[in-house]
Amino acid sequence: MDGAWALRSGVPRLIFAVAVGVWPCRCGIALDEEKVRAALAALQDSDGGNRRKHSLGLRQLQEELNRLERDSDRDRDGDRPDATLGNDEKEEDVDNESCDESNGSLNGTSVLARSFRSAYLAEETRRGRARKFGDKRRNYMEEKLRVDREVLRACSVPSVLPAWPGNTRQVAFLFMTEDGLDFEDLWDKFFGDASAYGAYSIYVHRAGNREKRLAERFSGWSMPWSATLPLSRWGAVELPQVETRWCALFGLEVALLARALQDPHNQQFVFVSHNTIPLKSFNYVYKQLVLDSSFTSKFCFAEPAFHKLATYETIRNELRRTCVFRDFWRSFSPRTLKHHQWVVLSREHAAIVVRRAQKALDTWHKSWIQAAPDLLHMAEGCSDESAPIDALLYDLEHKGSSTGNTWADLTRMGIEQQCLTFVLWRHCFTETRLEYSENIAKDLDAVLKHGELRMLTDREFNFFKSALKRELNGYPAIFDSIPIDYLWKLVQEGFMFARKFVKGVKVKVGDSEFSLDMVLPLLWDIVDDFNASQRVWSRLSIEGKPRPI
Repeated sequence: MDGAWALRSGVPRLIFAVAVGVWPCRCGIALDEEKVRAALAALQDSDGGNRRKHSLGLRQLQEELNRLERDSDRDRDGDRPDATLGNDEKEEDVDNESCDESNGSLNGTSVLARSFRSAYLAEETRRGRARKFGDKRRNYMEEKLRVDREVLRACSVPSVLPAWPGNTRQVAFLFMTEDGLDFEDLWDKFFGDASAYGAYSIYVHRAGNREKRLAERFSGWSMPWSATLPLSRWGAVELPQVETRWCALFGLEVALLARALQDPHNQQFVFVSHNTIPLKSFNYVYKQLVLDSSFTSKFCFAEPAFHKLATYETIRNELRRTCVFRDFWRSFSPRTLKHHQWVVLSREHAAIVVRRAQKALDTWHKSWIQAAPDLLHMAEGCSDESAPIDALLYDLEHKGSSTGNTWADLTRMGIEQQCLTFVLWRHCFTETRLEYSENIAKDLDAVLKHGELRMLTDREFNFFKSALKRELNGYPAIFDSIPIDYLWKLVQEGFMFARKFVKGVKVKVGDSEFSLDMVLPLLWDIVDDFNASQRVWSRLSIEGKPRPI
């Protein structure tokens, strides 16, 4: 206790004074967003070279888009025999026809044979491409569904006696990790500040290499396995390992819920990733989730996509600099909605998700297989971004209680549209105080440097595994460092958590850098909890910006 008190009252206090007091005074101009934005705008206007490069890049982008649309139109008119023939073959046919006509030797048999040959080649080319790309997409989908379904077969709602009246209600933290937590020291301070005994429970799943973990568990020289479990000092419980894959985590979510439901004291269930950090103190989280809203769930929905094809949608969002995290599914079913994975569930809703998991996965799959068909190596979105809400909506329909209006049903069920975990997707906070993106000219330079404008016309290009995706850093953004003023803005908003922080990330305070576990607890102490609770975003984009109090 004395050591912890010294840490919080000594050097960190001095750091905070520098961060919030002295440093802003010395760098007030840099922290004034309006002045900085105006200075940058003036700089860009005066730089004719950059402006010309920007215009050239946009013009090239528009030309590629027009070419893509023409190709799409030709595909829709694919009944023409020579629609998919190469240019050389077409020219050869034209030359042969001219020769035949000039020699007067054109006859019905040769024309018919040539037509059949052209039609046959066109159909074989189309089928070959469809098989090649269709197999990749289909195999991707089948693998993800297999993983989720195998885990779900072993899950069921536990029979649990109700908690004794007067017992402390708990928040269940469900950690989904690879091997451990990237910020365990920070989480130690988070749980160490809990004012009520038994106000939380912790469940951890580690998806690391199974063979390595088994060897570590049973070898004579290794450290006991229980000692390596993250947050074990706070009573963390390990979930037996289940199979997972990237973008196949709904089964794991259900397995964690089923385990946490065995404790009748758990009232709110919070999903947390290995690179998530707490932006508020435990007492703030507990008050908001348990004391003020224990019977509601919190979902962060996506805005709908404007196009059926992911390529068109991406181009539109890039040109307009609007949020790239979009819902392609609701255009196929108004009951299949896309939301961010990191939801918070009430106890009643957690039990429904477990009970209706199989049906929810089937419901989501019907929209998933249709959405964004131009993605040839993968599919749009993941099961954990829709199946939880699909389960709740299906349960309401099964009971005959649906109004037929999806949003009205959500309100009736006690679903609050709240984004409690901050994730920064590309262009999603444009023109807000949380904007954290590069100038468009710099983005275009990155695209041209990698030569990736071909992604608009080359259907085999896999953007999500490209170097360009990593350089653009917005799918979602990864923080390897963060300025103190931006971190302070996040703490002031209604977010409880934030993710995608690199292990060892530093907070920049003037010319110095400090660790998150040193700076964040100080910000928890000074944030205005009431004002923060009134600034909850309903979307992780400008559309969900909180209204003024």
